[in-house]
Amino acid sequence: MDPLHVAHLMALAIWLGIVVTEALFEFSGSDPASLRAAARFHYTVDMFGELPILAVVVATGLMLASRVETLTPLHHIKIAASGVAIASNLVCAFWVVRRRRIEDAQLLLAYRRKIWGVAAIGVVFGTAALGIGLVYFRG
Repeated sequence: MDPLHVAHLMALAIWLGIVVTEALFEFSGSDPASLRAAARFHYTVDMFGELPILAVVVATGLMLASRVETLTPLHHIKIAASGVAIASNLVCAFWVVRRRRIEDAQLLLAYRRKIWGVAAIGVVFGTAALGIGLVYFRG
C-alpha cells in the first residue's frame, strides 16, 4: 500500500481512538465535579491531540484527492461525507472550548448534549466516508 494511504489510515485510526476516549470520559461524568473535570480534560485533549491529528487527516486526505486524475461521483460523495464529519468535529471543538470554564452542572450537561448531538452526525458521515474509502479506493 502507498505510504500516503498508510499515513492517512493511521491518522484516521488515531483520530478515532481519541474520539472514543473522549466519549468514555464524557459519559463517566455525572456529578458536578466530574462534569467539570471532563470538560477540562476534553478541552486539553482537543487542543493537543484531536485538532492536530485532524489537521493531519485533512492534509493527507487532500493530498490523496489531488493525486486522482478524475474524481468520480463516488469520490465526491466520500469527500462530502468527510467534510461533514470534519465540520461536525470543528463545531464540537468550538463548544468544548466555550464550556471549559463553566461551573454550573446544568449548563455543562446542556453543552454535553449539544456536543454529542453534533458528534453523532459526524460519526455517521465519517463512517460512510471510511467505508467508501476502504471498499472502493484501496491503494
